[in-house]
Amino acid sequence: MRVRPLSILGMTLVWALLWGSASPLIVLSGILIAWVVDVVFPLPPIHWTGRFRPLGFLRLLGHLLLDLVVSSLRILRLAFLREVKLDAGIVRVDLHTDDDLYQVAVAELLSLVPGTVVVEVVRHPRRLYLHALELHDAESVDKVQRMVMAVESGVVRAFGSAEQIHAFDLACLAHPAALTPQMEE
Repeated sequence: MRVRPLSILGMTLVWALLWGSASPLIVLSGILIAWVVDVVFPLPPIHWTGRFRPLGFLRLLGHLLLDLVVSSLRILRLAFLREVKLDAGIVRVDLHTDDDLYQVAVAELLSLVPGTVVVEVVRHPRRLYLHALELHDAESVDKVQRMVMAVESGVVRAFGSAEQIHAFDLACLAHPAALTPQMEE
């Protein structure tokens, strides 16, 4: 029954945002509900060994915004074509980091981009399955895999320790087969 103030503060903030008000009654009820949720459904602690890197975070944010714009324009183009040939499929991508937090962050960022949706996350081995549009050939599958690798690199460089960044770079060099296209049937 220990109190985790950051968890309670975060849930209270979400509660107030959902209600669209910061009145004393909303805040107090949010604190109470957050405490009950924290006691009844305790989450395991997250052991984050990295550190926040502002420059890496800004690069990651810029990359995300660029992906959002480019993908939105692609979807807009598809919406106005007379004959649409989506060529959708599932692409398997092996990740190079061995951290739950980074895997979830990569999956969430990829799901934000229009045209890609993470449909399965595998913990061992670290792997994502993405549903993607316009998979015409092996080159387009390779493009999706490179996009995932760029997002993973951005996440590690924004939130990873020096050791994690170094291990990521070594893993990328050690597994050149991860860059070859793999499309699931």
